[in-house]
Amino acid sequence: MKFFLLIFAIVIFGAAGYFFIIKSHTTQTLSQYPTSSTQTLSISPTGQRAKCLENQLAATVSTEGAAGNIYGTLVLTNTGKTPCTVVLGNTVTAAAEAKNVIIHDQENASLQTIILVPAEKVYSQVHYPNGPQCQSGISPSHLTLFYKTDKTTIAFHPIPQGTLLVQSCTSPTEKTTIDIWPLAKTPITQ
Repeated sequence: MKFFLLIFAIVIFGAAGYFFIIKSHTTQTLSQYPTSSTQTLSISPTGQRAKCLENQLAATVSTEGAAGNIYGTLVLTNTGKTPCTVVLGNTVTAAAEAKNVIIHDQENASLQTIILVPAEKVYSQVHYPNGPQCQSGISPSHLTLFYKTDKTTIAFHPIPQGTLLVQSCTSPTEKTTIDIWPLAKTPITQ
């Protein structure tokens, strides 16, 4: 009987030791290879790409005059190394020194999020008078254009270097209108 108990104990302890070694070896092996859920991805938890941030974008505006009008072409470029998203539509706004400037969206476009791959561009346009008809005279005021979403605000830099000036009326009751087109995939032509 002692012989059978000895054999039984050897088998039980041997099997327990075997399972302990296998389990320990499997755990060490699997821990060397992280699962996909622990890897860092550029996709947000909702499955969409991350929004473009200021350091991923270049924003420029170039202007030209035409018969008493100034038209500016706004270009937003992904200068980063990874795709990110921008919001098309009425996401371009302006700020002017003069208080009698009216910012007007040329169209009311719905917002649309798109993926902007590296070096890809989106466009907008701005229009303002080259010298409004004012009874009180005109005075130049600085104009700054922005691409603005909940995570990103970036100013469009004039090409060549400098600032944008709007010839606004000196009287606060006379208004100067600045028209802005929605941000779009293709250049605006007017």
